[in-house]
Amino acid sequence: MKKFLFLLSLIVTFCALGTVSASAVTNDTVKVGLRYGSSVMSSANLENDQGRGYEFGYFDQDRTFVSLGETDETTITMEPARRGGIQVVVTGTDEVLWETADSTLGVLPMGRDPITWFRGYRYRGGFEYTVSGGGLQVVNVVDLEDYVKGVLPSEMPGDWDLEALKAQAVCARTYACLTTKHLSAYGFDVCNTTDCQVYYGVSTATSATDRAVEETAGECLYYDGKLAEAYYHSSDGGATEDAENVWGTDVPYLQGKRDPYEAQISIPNYSWTVTYTWDELTWVLQNSGYSIGDVVDAYVSETTDLGNVYSVTFVDSRGKTLTVTGDNARMAFYSTTLGKNVPSLRFTITGGTGGSGGYAVNSGGNTLSSLDGASVITGGGTVSRLSGEDHTAITASGKTELSAASGGRGSASRDGITITGTGNGHNVGMSQYGARAMAEQGYDYIDILEFYFTGIRVR
Repeated sequence: MKKFLFLLSLIVTFCALGTVSASAVTNDTVKVGLRYGSSVMSSANLENDQGRGYEFGYFDQDRTFVSLGETDETTITMEPARRGGIQVVVTGTDEVLWETADSTLGVLPMGRDPITWFRGYRYRGGFEYTVSGGGLQVVNVVDLEDYVKGVLPSEMPGDWDLEALKAQAVCARTYACLTTKHLSAYGFDVCNTTDCQVYYGVSTATSATDRAVEETAGECLYYDGKLAEAYYHSSDGGATEDAENVWGTDVPYLQGKRDPYEAQISIPNYSWTVTYTWDELTWVLQNSGYSIGDVVDAYVSETTDLGNVYSVTFVDSRGKTLTVTGDNARMAFYSTTLGKNVPSLRFTITGGTGGSGGYAVNSGGNTLSSLDGASVITGGGTVSRLSGEDHTAITASGKTELSAASGGRGSASRDGITITGTGNGHNVGMSQYGARAMAEQGYDYIDILEFYFTGIRVR
């Protein structure tokens, strides 16, 4: 096999690579971070599966590839070189095909509609490598529509109704066009995980998902002439929610509404139950950085007009309360160690007191949820700390057992709480299962998007 060796002169620099685009998508091209930060690679392999080799060069500020050389090798490996550069070798050998003193290198597969293997997945487009943290950051530089074709089957099953797939395609495209969350830190637009949108190239694409992308090509969500934030989630459990009640910011097109569609289809794990002991809740909250002692009570302290949870209050053994609101009302329960979480904001809590009552303190209307750890002053001026919950007080009629009024720790379950709910996700924007239900009932993708996003236009 004929091979070409190109050594880049040390005097050549790629100034354009340090320039960051002001918008998320430039020339209909998206930069997708595949490996970055703590996941940078010591070396990165590529295999041209449907082509005839690679070109080496760089992507300019307009994301146009500038070729400086090529090889007909189809299996290559990129790795950091001396003095901060990058070299390319034939995979499995020390044979150098290309070397640059610059910290960034662009690689573009050659051939008709080439598809490249990277880490077990197949991708269209080119790749950009940057020396970072002693390894290589890997970015897929890909056409916007090819990117959406990769996202769609990763975010929604490819055998769902076409109109649901089309609604998801518009959301995925809009998200990519608007999002710049990683641009300033890493130089790419979106990542390939749930932190942005799941993207594994074209490996799982189907004829149906490709068709959904093609039939909505170029279409995005707009509100008042500007790109909208096209948030979506798995299922809302019966009602979506205002973005303000979840994330604290009012967004006119992200308004909650009751969802009559989800209930008309079968949704896996739609109803769920999770239990926590008081010790588990204490551990989870403290390890999440919340300032609270031993938790002895927890309850939903406020719901929204749509019946979703707005706030949850936790009470410790000293009577200190901690109230978390919005999305934190579910995320506060999240623990990878325990393997437990609260999937959505549509739930109820049993086992707590419900926040009513407690032990009256002085005459100011204050209450304690628990007497354990509280201090009292005797008639002789001695300060004593109480332990446990069983205590008596001297009244004008003699001795009487102390008990919490209509709640308090005295009526909370000693085992912990049970949380029961429906839905899965943050409840903002489009319900994916709701989109499926609407599509199965004959609604088209425009109907779906206009239902879940208030006042938007698709164009």
